[in-house]
Amino acid sequence: MNGDGLESDRMDNLLNALPGIRLPVEAVTRTLSHMWDTQSMDMAGSPSDFRASQMNLILHFGLDTSAEEARLRFDTAIHFAQRYPCRIIVLCPAQPGHIEDLLEAKLFSQCYIGKHLRDLCCCEALILGYSIEESSFLENQVSLWLESDLPVYHWFNRVPGQRIKDFYLPFINRCRRVLYDSAIEGWGEDVLAGIEPLRVRDLAYARTLHLRQQLGQFISSVPVPTLLKNLHQLRFAAGPDRLPEMRHLHRWHGICLRKAAGADAKDQVAAWMPAEDAIERLSGKAMRIEWLDRKGKAFIEWEYLPRQRSGRFRSSLPGAANENLHHIEPIKPHSALAEAMFF
Repeated sequence: MNGDGLESDRMDNLLNALPGIRLPVEAVTRTLSHMWDTQSMDMAGSPSDFRASQMNLILHFGLDTSAEEARLRFDTAIHFAQRYPCRIIVLCPAQPGHIEDLLEAKLFSQCYIGKHLRDLCCCEALILGYSIEESSFLENQVSLWLESDLPVYHWFNRVPGQRIKDFYLPFINRCRRVLYDSAIEGWGEDVLAGIEPLRVRDLAYARTLHLRQQLGQFISSVPVPTLLKNLHQLRFAAGPDRLPEMRHLHRWHGICLRKAAGADAKDQVAAWMPAEDAIERLSGKAMRIEWLDRKGKAFIEWEYLPRQRSGRFRSSLPGAANENLHHIEPIKPHSALAEAMFF
């Protein structure tokens, strides 16, 4: 079998890999409405009482998404919806000519009982399979499936940057927020340059939440004049899998230093900060940041070891702890999604 055949099989499996019942596209919303309105339950109320959607979340897969990855992203979206009720719309592309009909659809719905047994949440996902030849139909179909008057969030997963520029910019310009993950995407931030920066969020940045909290808590315990007096340069290092997160920590440090040093110290802050491409490479998944004095000696050192779920500070500053160990729990995927969407 040639490579095109393998790719077609994979994308067919992508739609098949996701849960739900297969339906004609035109029957999805009708079936969904009928289901919420007429199903009975063993407790007071109907399912519609437990699905007060707050938003629409579009999960948009690219051709390079594997079936396993699609399931993981889908599970993350469903887990997110259990806390933040929303209508999930999943877009699954296929190679030209592989889907016999123009569009195929699946409908997934499920109710979840919370820890206290009285808490109930009903989730729904509308899944659309389409040929990449027919992207012109995509916006119209998605618009029909959206819950009107609710904000729309668009999450890209392995959609080529040029395809976003060619087909999707007008639509996502109307979304409240556009999400992507720089750890897996092959394109840069310039792809979304036409979108207002405050409406674009990188999931890699969201995953640094707990790291930023720990760093901020420790650094803020040291007087700003003491920090700036000793600082000559910062050094950043990370393992290959942690480079996207470290790039964001690098930028975050620059923002914090500019605020601490004041607007007049712009050139000084630039001298402290190495270029992003100068981030040193470590083996494994560790991360390290060092605050160096004029002699090149680290007077503050922070290290994160994700396998041990721990971080370590070392400091030679007077009044600061010489060494401080702390637990850092990795942020869960659905929590990172919420962080990227709302903050």
